[in-house]
Amino acid sequence: MVSIDKVNSSDSFRFVLSPNCSISWRDLLIFYVLTCVVALAVGLFFTLQGLWLVLPFSGLEMLALGYCLYLTSRKVYRKEVITLDQQRTRIEKGVHQVAESWEFETPWIRLVDEQKGPQNRRRKLAIGAHGNYVEVGEFLDNSEKDRLAFQLKDCIIRV
Repeated sequence: MVSIDKVNSSDSFRFVLSPNCSISWRDLLIFYVLTCVVALAVGLFFTLQGLWLVLPFSGLEMLALGYCLYLTSRKVYRKEVITLDQQRTRIEKGVHQVAESWEFETPWIRLVDEQKGPQNRRRKLAIGAHGNYVEVGEFLDNSEKDRLAFQLKDCIIRV
């Protein structure tokens, strides 16, 4: 998902890129708790039938599911922020805080749009200057990258 803001009244633009999120954190927790309740009920039923090994393995399955859901949801909440103004272009990446940051002089930046091979192959967008390039929007699909490339080129020309 791409959102664009015009910063203040100056010629600055901010692009906020984030992956599509099909479920909120709250709904994911509700799903996990309900799944754990069902697994606990099934485990207790079999434990009362004398098959006591079902309950510990059911618990291990729920721990593994919780861990995998956490890892997956963490990837969904990452963001990339591209800020363009007349002097500087800043690219910041992170989950809840900035983990990586790059800065380039705006008059020298280039947008590299690579698509080699068949039409349905994953496309690469990168911003940079003087041989240092940073890939942006890795998690976007090709149609979103088309729109992002068009909008970035338009904003670079305006700035």
